[in-house]
This record gives sequence, structure tokens and C-alpha cells, in this order.
Amino acid sequence: MPTDRGLTRRGVFAVAALALSGLSTARAAPSGRSWLGSNSARFAGAFVNWGETGREHVLQAWETWLGRPRSSVLGVDFYGQASWEDFHKLDWVPGLWKKLNPARNVVWSVPLTITGTPLADVAGGAHDAEFEAAALAIAAAHPKAIIRLGWEMNISNMGWFAGGHEDDYVKAFRRVVGIFRRHSSSFKFDWCPGWGPQDMPAATAYPGDDVVDFIGLDVYDFKSESSAAERWTNSYLKAPFGLEWQRAFAAKHGKLMSYPEWGVGHSGDNASFVQQMHDWFAANQAAIAYAAYFDVDGLWPTRIDNGQFPESASLFRRLFAG
Repeated sequence: MPTDRGLTRRGVFAVAALALSGLSTARAAPSGRSWLGSNSARFAGAFVNWGETGREHVLQAWETWLGRPRSSVLGVDFYGQASWEDFHKLDWVPGLWKKLNPARNVVWSVPLTITGTPLADVAGGAHDAEFEAAALAIAAAHPKAIIRLGWEMNISNMGWFAGGHEDDYVKAFRRVVGIFRRHSSSFKFDWCPGWGPQDMPAATAYPGDDVVDFIGLDVYDFKSESSAAERWTNSYLKAPFGLEWQRAFAAKHGKLMSYPEWGVGHSGDNASFVQQMHDWFAANQAAIAYAAYFDVDGLWPTRIDNGQFPESASLFRRLFAG
């Protein structure tokens, strides 16, 4: 999903967890009770607005809103997207995060190419210098960062859309991972489609278990003619390349799941979606690395801490509070 109007501008594991998964479809109405467990901070990350001096200060306000300690949640940011020059010009942004809070870890969404540059050029090494610059800047500030590389590759308006170029996408992804690993062996790499069938089958662009740590999925409550309950079951849970597909695919490849973007808003103030996402996280928490709410208004409103979605916000605070 496109980001805010700030600097970037864009926009397995536990059988018991699988057994619990039925809980995510059983709840017909919000319960308001959290059962995420003691390590719940990993589900409370967020992408926030730039603010006056950077996202770190806004993220601290997010933590205060949730009653969580400072530095307890993951931040999310987007690196370079308008031009290849951005990969060099924006190398100070990770350093600003570190200056404002050295203890914060960040999920960096890194484009796999710039719109207009074929994936084949990246796969062939034509832009290694740009990725070297990004990797160096991020490693200096966040050597344990999660790199969400070439996300939502199954959506046709992404500059790195893989449809018809699957081999080039895979080769480019693998090449860039190699570049990043030279600068930090502690980076984790997130391969993250957009939910549902979209414009191509996401699995055909999977770059390989040796270059992927997390199987991500971006999930939004998108407006349709169906009810909220029907949307959850048909559009998110059981849809082709939806939540159940992600769980099975991640388990098959021995990877944890992630949710780098999720949010209400396109279909209005829908607290039941917040409850269902919480329940999915809780039921499958042993197989999930992290989740981050998209707390920025992009193509449609998704921000949840500013009063525009009061029912969703109230429930979110109860379910994801510290």
C-alpha cells in the first residue's frame, strides 16, 4: 500500500498452533480480551507518519498509546522508491532512526527495482552500487533489521511486478540478498505478497528457502458487497493466496509468517476485522515472527490512533496493549 506524504512517499512450527487456528473463524463478535501471551510486543509494531523530526518520535507516541515500554515494538519504514538516486541520497535516514533511538529495530521495505527499470537489469548487476549503498546505510544503523525486499510482487502496479518476469524477479531478489548479507550476516529477509489472488500467483515468484526467512502477507479490510464475516472467511482466510495458504506455504518451507502491513479503513470502522486478525495472530503465534499495523493514511484511511475509527481503535488498544 502507498505510504504517507512523508519522506518515502510510497505507496511450520507448532502443531498446537495449527490446532488452535479454528478459533480465528469461530468468533462472531469482538471479545475485547487479548490472548497473545507474554511476547505480545511482536504483534504491536507499526508504520507511522514521519512527524516533525522522524518516525521514531511518532512511534514512541504509538507505544504510549498502547501502554507499552519505549523500544518494545518494531518500527517499519520504506527505503528509496522514487529514483535510483534515492538509494544514495537517503542513506542518512536509517542513521536518524539510530540517533533518535539506538535500541529500536526496524523493518526496511526495500524496492527490488525502480519503476521503468526492468528486473532483468537488477538481476544482471546493473544497479549493484545502489543496493550496496542501501545495505551499508541500513547495516550501520540496524544490523539486525528485517529487509522486506520487493514486497507485493503479485500486484501489477508495483514497479517490480513479477508477472511474466518470474525468473528475473527471483534472480534479482537473490542477487540483492547476497549484497545485503555482505554488510550484515544478521539481516532477516521477508518475502511478502499482497493477500489474495491479485494479478498473478505469488508462489511462482518464490526466490528460495536459502534467501528467505519470513513468509509475509499484507492484509487489509477491503470493501466488498459481502458482510464483514463473509469477507473474513472468503476474502482473507480461505481466499487463494490468503491466510490459510500463507500458513501452509510457510510450514512447507519451514519459515515463520509475518504481517508487515495490515489495517482497517477501506470498508470503514470494522472492529470485527481487528478482532479476527488478533485471533489469527494468537491462534498461530508460535509460527509468526511479527506483525505491524499500517498507521498512516495512504490510498485510503487506515490510521487507527487519531479517532477516525473509534470502535476499531478502542478494541485495538485493548487487544494489543502492553
